[in-house]
Amino acid sequence: MRLLTRLGLQRPAAPRCAVHGRFDIAGITVINPTRGRREGQTIAIADGAIAAISAAKHAAAEFSGCFALPGLIDMHVHLPPDNALKLTSGAALLYLLHGVTTLREAGDLDGTTVNAARRLSQEGVHPVPRIFYCGPFVAAGKAMFKNTILLEDASEAAAGAAARQVKAAGASFMKFYDGLTEPMIRALERACAGHGLEIMGHVPAALPYEAARIAEVQHFFGVPKPSTLERNALVNRSCDWHAVDEARMDEIVEMSLKFGIANTPTIVTNQKMLCYRDYEAARHQPELRHVPPFYLDVIWHPERGRLNNRLPRDYLERQVVPAIAKKQRLTRKLFDAGAKLFLGTDVAQPFLVPGKSLQEEMALFAEAGIGLEQVWQLATENAGRRLRVDGLGQLKAGAPADILLFRQDPTETLEHLSSLEAVIAAGKLYRVADLKRAIDDHAAYFSSPLIKPLARRGAERALAGAFRRN
Repeated sequence: MRLLTRLGLQRPAAPRCAVHGRFDIAGITVINPTRGRREGQTIAIADGAIAAISAAKHAAAEFSGCFALPGLIDMHVHLPPDNALKLTSGAALLYLLHGVTTLREAGDLDGTTVNAARRLSQEGVHPVPRIFYCGPFVAAGKAMFKNTILLEDASEAAAGAAARQVKAAGASFMKFYDGLTEPMIRALERACAGHGLEIMGHVPAALPYEAARIAEVQHFFGVPKPSTLERNALVNRSCDWHAVDEARMDEIVEMSLKFGIANTPTIVTNQKMLCYRDYEAARHQPELRHVPPFYLDVIWHPERGRLNNRLPRDYLERQVVPAIAKKQRLTRKLFDAGAKLFLGTDVAQPFLVPGKSLQEEMALFAEAGIGLEQVWQLATENAGRRLRVDGLGQLKAGAPADILLFRQDPTETLEHLSSLEAVIAAGKLYRVADLKRAIDDHAAYFSSPLIKPLARRGAERALAGAFRRN
């Protein structure tokens, strides 16, 4: 079967689930970051949840001596669309391989992503992280993506209709997007409250952070005031921080505390832009060997891909490099002040590998001066609380059984992330070695002489189809 996969004649098989149902993980150190650790523990798992954690004695077992931590949560991703390439399964494997057991899908670009992920999960054969959805984008004016609800005015009727449509899609969050005015935002807030929807999104291009007051801001949009941008484009709204000084950062901290605004910075998105300093060298990074070749040949390519990929070297050095340092500075200021922060990555922006990119975002937070256990808490317990699932992101009785088992303690150094031995996702245990074999098969399939050219043509069509051409 593996030979047929490598020839492109057989789709890759799902990795083997080592154990599920009722089982124990014995002789481990249980770590709830910043909450404490207990050595010599046994975690009892039943029906996808943690049944108990105790000091019950067991004979030496496979994972004795391991460190158990909650599964990581990526609070901003974009899963691949549903098409003949069937990319959802490969992305799911990469997330799990890197310890990410929960995702928040931050915008279904063409309206097919959510259903593809749901089907894969419902089939129950292939492992998939726990996923929370934002549904269609909600914007005004011109839609960038097909899957967008456009508000015509700031009326309660228009906002209520948008909230009902998002809720009907099975989403738990509404994604605010571009073109919204301040009155529209306030109307949408009231509609979301009435329909039990949480809020996250972009600060629209025409508004500063303090005017939009969106409950959870993505990418630090709105921190640079609109008048300071070189041009009105997404990349500039992310990177043009030349006018952001200490005083502006202090204003953002003050506004965040005053209005309870949370931030998901996605700093790693900017860090990966620096790969365009030397695209050909960057595409040979070891972590990209599991990414289907069409991402590098088409989607992320500086000439064949999206316009936002065409970043001149001068712009990278003049704007992107300083923006990264300033975003880290603002992140630390917000953390020290007690403002809410979450870790997200904006996969599938260029060079962001599912799962690996969240580990890189954790490193950027740590470089900003936030302690490792605090970074872990932000990426687990705090995110779980935002997603409103009791116990998600914690190791305690009754919590979802999303558990990572490491041979070395990754709260001492992030280098120990590489010692991950097994991932328990929704009560099913997968050995990392089995996940790696399955991912190798996916990489071989998309690099096969039969599939590679077909996938490239499919990627070109998908890229053209994902965006409105108005």
